Amino acid sequence: MKPLDDTIAAVATPPGEGGIAIVRISGPLARDTARGLLRSAAAGPPELSPRHATFLHAVNPSSGELLDEVLAIWMESPASYTREDVLEIQCHGGRASANAILDAVLSLGARLADPGEFTLRAFLRGRLDLVQAEAVADIIHARTSEALSVHEKLLAGALSKTVAGWQDALGSVLVHLESHLDFPEEELELASAAELAPTLDEVIAQMKLKLASFAWGRAAREGFRVAILGRPNAGKSSLLNRLAEDERAIVSHLEGTTRDTIEVQINAFGAPVSLIDTAGLREAGDEIEEEGVLRAKRAAAEADLLLLVFDGSRELVAGELDAALLAAGGKQALAVVNKSDQGAIPQEALLCAFGEILSVSALTGDGVEGLLLAIRNAAWSGRGAGGGEPLTRIRHREAVSRALSSVEAARDLLFSGGMADAAANELQRARRELKTLLGWGEPDDIIEKIFSEFCIGK
Repeated sequence: MKPLDDTIAAVATPPGEGGIAIVRISGPLARDTARGLLRSAAAGPPELSPRHATFLHAVNPSSGELLDEVLAIWMESPASYTREDVLEIQCHGGRASANAILDAVLSLGARLADPGEFTLRAFLRGRLDLVQAEAVADIIHARTSEALSVHEKLLAGALSKTVAGWQDALGSVLVHLESHLDFPEEELELASAAELAPTLDEVIAQMKLKLASFAWGRAAREGFRVAILGRPNAGKSSLLNRLAEDERAIVSHLEGTTRDTIEVQINAFGAPVSLIDTAGLREAGDEIEEEGVLRAKRAAAEADLLLLVFDGSRELVAGELDAALLAAGGKQALAVVNKSDQGAIPQEALLCAFGEILSVSALTGDGVEGLLLAIRNAAWSGRGAGGGEPLTRIRHREAVSRALSSVEAARDLLFSGGMADAAANELQRARRELKTLLGWGEPDDIIEKIFSEFCIGK
């Protein structure tokens, strides 16, 4: 783990041209950095007031050469993001100005921050728990307003408060059990399983709801992967272009135009979706097409939802439905009949296989809104479970799942004969898992790995 007693600095805005770039400095040398780098318009030392933006000149500490006109924002410990002294310098956007100011800051004794190190310091100084820190990274990468809302709630501590409530509830049962075990001479009366069960049952129910929210939370964080499958010329590429509102895939009347997978990001009424066009499913005519079919099947295996597209301008080809179902492999799938503007194939076989079909026209856009709604509903299938603050990472799910197993084991032990010591051990194990979820007691290498996934400057 990197030390907390030095000063770190980084450009906190993405590279490239823009109106403003921000250089962030955090640590004990932040004030000295301001004195060495910044000058007032009259060339005097800077006068910085906490949480006020001050117009100043940034100069080269060695030569006094003007680097840029800037706004400086001073935040004194502990009233800052990292709970350290923090100086943020807003300069003109672009690589040259920000990099020149960063170089000057580094020359004054700061070091370049590692990815996520500002947020790591906020975590280590107790401003955020690990769930909240992860939410910071996820807010940066949120692709839709609804996905943003999910991570904002996590940053605000919604999940953390729920976990704290579980800790308190399990602690109340554990105190009772351990008091009975630790002070047998007091002849304390052990509460019956029936008296302790309601508290454990409530925690178990809440944990199960939280686990049910994971599919929704993961979709909000990672995006919902949707693969488009079907025979050549069913209109898969046209459908992808229509859903993406962009000409991303080549469309031709010639069969086998798509040889590789094409992935685009779309917003399905608030659900972030990765939409993947694939090569047509048929007997390959050459090695390149064979590889395309293999990639289509791989995309199907990795997808959360499949769109099985059928050409609505013709009859089903012999074995087409069976081939589509085989490619689906039992995954969640929607049957989509494209080219609805050109007539409709007999749909009894599709209705029998899927129970519902969606008719669309990639050419005119008819039915596309309904398809997007169906994709959104699939992505948000667990929405509402867990009280609105879902589990978004596998790490969250595994910790809650292990804690749930221990709480259920404790309940079973109490009802099987009142083995208080074994039940207490299970509850202690559950509470340790919940502490792990919030990041308390995690090994340094795990913490550093999590924060290494952040962007530099955050």
